Order: sequence, then structure tokens, then C-alpha cells
Amino acid sequence: MTLRGSGLLPLGAVLLLAALVVGGATMLSLQDDGSTVDAFESGVGALAAVGIVVLSFTVRPAWPLSLGLAAAAFSGHWGDMGIPVAVDRLLLVSAIAAVLLREARARSHALRSEPVHWLLAVVGLYALISAVLVGALDDEVARFALLDRFSLVAFGLFFVAPVAFRDPVDRQILLGVLVALGAYLGLTALVETVGPRGLLFPRYIDDPAVGIHFDRARGPFTESVGNGLVMCACGFAAGIAALTWRDRRLRALAALVVGLCALGALLTITRAVWLGAIVGTVALLASTGQTRRYLGPALVLGLVTVLAAFAVIPGLGSRAEARTNDDRPLWDRQNSNAAAARMLAERPTLGFGWGEFRLKSLAYYRQGPDYPLTFVTDVHNVYLANAVELGVLGASLWLLALLIVVTTGIRLRGPPELRPWKIGLVGVAAGYLVAAATTPLAFTLPTLLLWTWAGLARGPRTAILPPAAVRG
Repeated sequence: MTLRGSGLLPLGAVLLLAALVVGGATMLSLQDDGSTVDAFESGVGALAAVGIVVLSFTVRPAWPLSLGLAAAAFSGHWGDMGIPVAVDRLLLVSAIAAVLLREARARSHALRSEPVHWLLAVVGLYALISAVLVGALDDEVARFALLDRFSLVAFGLFFVAPVAFRDPVDRQILLGVLVALGAYLGLTALVETVGPRGLLFPRYIDDPAVGIHFDRARGPFTESVGNGLVMCACGFAAGIAALTWRDRRLRALAALVVGLCALGALLTITRAVWLGAIVGTVALLASTGQTRRYLGPALVLGLVTVLAAFAVIPGLGSRAEARTNDDRPLWDRQNSNAAAARMLAERPTLGFGWGEFRLKSLAYYRQGPDYPLTFVTDVHNVYLANAVELGVLGASLWLLALLIVVTTGIRLRGPPELRPWKIGLVGVAAGYLVAAATTPLAFTLPTLLLWTWAGLARGPRTAILPPAAVRG
């Protein structure tokens, strides 16, 4: 992690800012309840926040962006670890700001708006206005859904990623972080399944009162779908590393991480993850002539891995069978989708407003003809959820922007070294689009990874050539 000699902030200004923030946070905490412990924690949290911001402005942007993505695996659980600040959001937002400031000072032409960026601005403004009109910004759940599921932060990452990861060393930073994250998630999934659970870190993963899916490999997300989708993306990244890294030992390690991620996705015992992993892998390998020859062997190896896992891991077969025979999730989807369809039929154009399904959907549930009536707070379909809350207009704009971002990231020509990332984007996007049709995708990291990966694969403006399909 190389510090830049000039920096963007004078040392004196940094120290003064840190002192003011820490002092202010401490005084406010003492005024609230007089607790010295809470005041100390607030001061430490404020100091840590200042440190993260300063670090983001003094190192290569690839570092805070990559570490921020990895830290997003713990998003929503910083308090469970006793950490008073959302490290992931702070890293990502400050890194985006640092990239914008650096490019403005350098008068660079690499970071310039294009039509797709203006479309994203319109989509983001549309959703924000919808949230303001219904008062959703006062609702913590709706507010974070705007940041995570709709992912306004991801729009910013897509904008700066081509510049932040334009140099080979910057892409290697991200690749190394994703391989390390995949190793951690894969090993955690294995420990969750076979033990000893005392090795789980952070400890909240082993707390059944935190999150859901305690009986599956859920990782630091405490939710199996998000865990599985990220392991798939990290597995694709590890595949790139296994093929491109120069050191033979590191290539072997990356290949091992590919296997760990594949096994971890299996251990989530979640149909959406399994389907997304299969579709993503097949789409990736079938996308070029160079990779198509590996499709058959990969499918055979995957089948052998699944059979071996069921044979070796105690209880995995019975748990998977129980999961596949569990009709409750299917009933939840049928009921919530039907309620969403009724809401959409009532207000098709502009929708009910951001975050309103959770508050107003109860009146639209009906007893189905051949399945029990169940209730959930979220639509298990991102496309339908956006249509209900933003209307067909807003949902169509969002989907159009997403498809443009993905297709241009794959098809626009760029430097040869971006080609593995373009091929990897096929798998990441295919898995994400499949999962979005069957889950709420309320977790932030899969969405952040998709948009960042698409921006990186697109490349900086100066490197973009006329579009062409990824060919073998």
C-alpha cells in the first residue's frame, strides 16, 4: 500500500480536523447521557472515521475501494463486532470522493460523463424523488434499501472504477482482495458446516439470534443468498488469478480458492445460489471460443464435486433434501409476487413510492387456490419490487441502465488485459440477474461487486474502442 508523497491534505489540517471531530463527538456523547464509556467509544469511532477518510485520500484509490468492497461483507453487523462506524460505507464513499478530487486536480480527461452516466443520474434522481415524496428517507429500512438494493453507491463506483483500476497494479490489488475474500468465505462456509464452530470469526456468525439461515452456510452476511452470490463472484475472480498470475504457487492457491468458493456455494443449500452459480458458470464458459472448450470438463468436475461433498460431509444430503422439500419459501414467493402484481395493476405507471411495499402490501394479499396464505415484508423479486414502488417507468429505466452497463462492459473493446475481466463479467452478471428474480437482494455486496466489475471491464474513456463481442 504505497503512500503518495504529495497527498491531498496538509498534515496540520488533518490533525486539527481529527482533534475537532473527536472532541466534538465526545462532548455530544457526554451531553446525551453523561456516560464516559459511550463518550470514549464515540471519540474512538470518530477518530477511526477520520483515519479512514485520510487514508483514502493518501493511498492509491484501488486500496480503499477494494478493501471497502471486502468490508461490505460485514455491512449491517459492525455493531455486532463492537465497531461504532460503518467501515465499508466510509471507505467506499471517501474513496469515490478521493478519485473525483484527484481527477479534477489533474484535469484528466479519463473521467468524463457519458450517456450511460446521465441515464444513471436520471434513474437515481427518480428513485430519490420517489423516496422523498412518500417520506421514505425517514424510514431506516427504506433508506438503506435505496443504498443497497437500488444501490446509489454502486452508481458512483461504476463511474470511478474505470479510472481507479486503470493501471495493472490497481487491478491486481482488487484481484488479490477478492481472492482473499473468497478464501475467507469458503473456509467459513466449510467450518459452519463441519465445524468446529468455535473457529468462526466474527463470533456473531455463530449467534442464531443474528440474521437468518443459521442452519446453512451464511457467512458474515448472516444470509445464505448474499453469501453464495459473493462466493461465486470471488470464485470467478480467483479463476482469473489462477490463469494470469505469474507465480506458480499463487496460481495454485487461486485454483484452490476456486474450489473453496464452489464448495461454499453448495453449502449454502439455497436454490437461488445453486441456480445462479450454474447459470453464471455456463454463461461465462460459453461466452468465448477460448473458454468454451472447458465447459464440458467444468460440468463434469462440478458434478463430481457435488457427489463427493454429499458423500463425505455428514448430514449434507439430508439437509439438502429437507431444503428441496420445503415448500414454504415457494409459498412466500407466490403470495408476495401475487400481492405485488395486484399493487402494480392499481398503480402501474409511477408505483406506490420507494419502500412502500413493506408498509402497504398486507391489504393486497389473497388466499391462493392451491397454496397456503403466507406473508413476507419484501418481494422476492427485485424487478417486480422496483416496478411496484417506482412504477413501470422507474423500473424500466433502472433495468435499461443495468443492461447497458453490463453489455457495454462486456462488448466495448479495450486493452487486452481487460479481456479476462470482461469474460468474468458475463458470469457475475448472469448469476446476479438470475438471483434477482427469486430473492429481494437486500444485501449490498453482490450489487456493489457487479457495478464495480462492470466499470472496471468497461475501462477508462481513453481506452474505449468501438463495440465488439467478446470473441475467442
